[in-house]
Amino acid sequence: AAFNGRPLLAESLSRLDRCEYIDSMVVVAPDGWVEPASLCAEEENASKVFACIPGGETRGDSVRAGVAEVPKSVDFILVHDAARPLISDEVVSRVVISLAEGDSDGAVPGLPIPDTIKHVRDSVIQHTVARDGLFAVQTPQGFRADVLRRALTTVTEPTTDCAGLIELIGGSVRVVEGDPLLVKVTTADDLAFVQQLGCP
Repeated sequence: AAFNGRPLLAESLSRLDRCEYIDSMVVVAPDGWVEPASLCAEEENASKVFACIPGGETRGDSVRAGVAEVPKSVDFILVHDAARPLISDEVVSRVVISLAEGDSDGAVPGLPIPDTIKHVRDSVIQHTVARDGLFAVQTPQGFRADVLRRALTTVTEPTTDCAGLIELIGGSVRVVEGDPLLVKVTTADDLAFVQQLGCP
């Protein structure tokens, strides 16, 4: 997908490369897209990118591959979806500061869900879900590196995000304030909306 005439990945790379809280980056690309991702990093002068590697069949496999490239000396690992291009320093800082406080294994940005949520089966409402305490979580999701590595080697069932891995091994993950601009691009309409949001 193109974002303002550039690959969607370019926006995240550019923003994260400028972010003072990020020391280095590993780009995990779909099969067949490693070389284009590497060229994208070069074109963006994303000097913090030190590896571009192929991902796996599942999200967990891709995260596992990316984490394997991270030096063992690293304390914290952040996992970000390039499909959320409008990543800000403020969100990254909230995740990193929460991790640095040391009272949890991870930190994820999230926003309270304002809508009424219904559990539906076969197009029929089964019941209304109480929305108190419900959050939509975003990325980057940050974790203590040792805990994330342990979760990746322990958990075999699929999860929809990395926080789910930590939950399954009994770890604790804090939610920090997210950003309404961190929309995930999954459709052409999402892309058009995000491009409007990202226009200066």
